[in-house]
Amino acid sequence: MSMSSAAGHSRRSTPRSPRQPGWYIPWLFVAGFAVVIAVNGVMLHFALSTWTGVQTEQHFLKGIRYNEDLAGARAQAERGWKVGLEFTGTDPLKGLVAVTLHDKHGNLLKDAKVRVTFIRPTSEGHDQTLDLPYLGEGRYAAPVTLTLPGQWDMRLVVDHSSGDYQDQKRIWVK
Repeated sequence: MSMSSAAGHSRRSTPRSPRQPGWYIPWLFVAGFAVVIAVNGVMLHFALSTWTGVQTEQHFLKGIRYNEDLAGARAQAERGWKVGLEFTGTDPLKGLVAVTLHDKHGNLLKDAKVRVTFIRPTSEGHDQTLDLPYLGEGRYAAPVTLTLPGQWDMRLVVDHSSGDYQDQKRIWVK
């Protein structure tokens, strides 16, 4: 009998001791690191999938020419030209860009080379440049069709025998 009772006793499972207090704390650390890794993975995905590639070209040379740019801005302010740069939307993605040029005395500025570049600030490959013809009375204008709705920067460059002029204006195209 002792054999059978001994064999039966060995098959019985020993009662489990209750869990120690704080047994879950290491799992909280594991869960916290899992959340951080998951969030970083999502952020990495969006950072790589939404990058438009927009960057400043020749940034080093532009930095070197900064003092020249400041001198040009002072000369432009001294000339005192009165320049109006306007964009009027006519249809979706279409509009009319117009520039009016007068010197500081109100005289018309004709025989100028007027160029407007439409720059898409959020993505590359959509920029376009227009040379505006002279229409009379200091007015230069041309129609434009853009490729995307949204924000655009109009960059104006005017070359005239009495000097040059640059300006930029942000517009919203429907």
